[in-house]
Amino acid sequence: MPTFSSLRDYLRPALILMLLLTCLAMAALQYWRAATRGERFEREQAALLSTPVSLSAQQREREALIDRAAIARGRWLPAKTLFLDNKIHRSRPGYHVLTPLQLSGSEVVVLVNRGWVPAPRLRSELPVVASPTGEIEVAGVTRSFETRIFELQETPPQGAVWQHVREADYRRHSGLDALPVLLLQIGADNGGMIRDWGSAENPATKHHGYMAMWLVFALMAATYGLFAWRKK
Repeated sequence: MPTFSSLRDYLRPALILMLLLTCLAMAALQYWRAATRGERFEREQAALLSTPVSLSAQQREREALIDRAAIARGRWLPAKTLFLDNKIHRSRPGYHVLTPLQLSGSEVVVLVNRGWVPAPRLRSELPVVASPTGEIEVAGVTRSFETRIFELQETPPQGAVWQHVREADYRRHSGLDALPVLLLQIGADNGGMIRDWGSAENPATKHHGYMAMWLVFALMAATYGLFAWRKK
């Protein structure tokens, strides 16, 4: 009958091996994230320097439009403005302002993220946002709508304040025929909206750091396992 000491001798190497494999798996995951997010960052940076495409009602291929510099002409539909909640800028809570732009000569819209505004003092109040009338030209870069994320309970959007903006939800609740991309507006704004669309640092750098950390943990586990084996 195996004794507690013998069971411990078998259990310890198994736990060390499990820890080593877990650390290596986490390092591989961070390597994959560095590759995928780094590639997307480079694509987004290249979009800022590329010749902008002119958005039109006929453009429906998402993959052909995504991550491109773009220009859209049309008029704002301010009554359809949404406020994307829980957006923090320099430790201050606020919203992203999303207003559809009806493209000239059509009923099709592109949803434009016009920038960040601070939240009013009272939660029950909404920011006051000015929208120029008449036909305007908006320059920006295209991005995808949000994809479905894990939620304990899915709640349908209600009112003007949304937690997430997904393409299917937006089409269904707005009643608008929207292009399959968002347009992040760039340039200065006289209405006080802040357009800071991310850091200039490649996110791959952060994930490479995490990968190195997990490799160090793996090395520590392997060293401890080797030390324990030689001590027997």
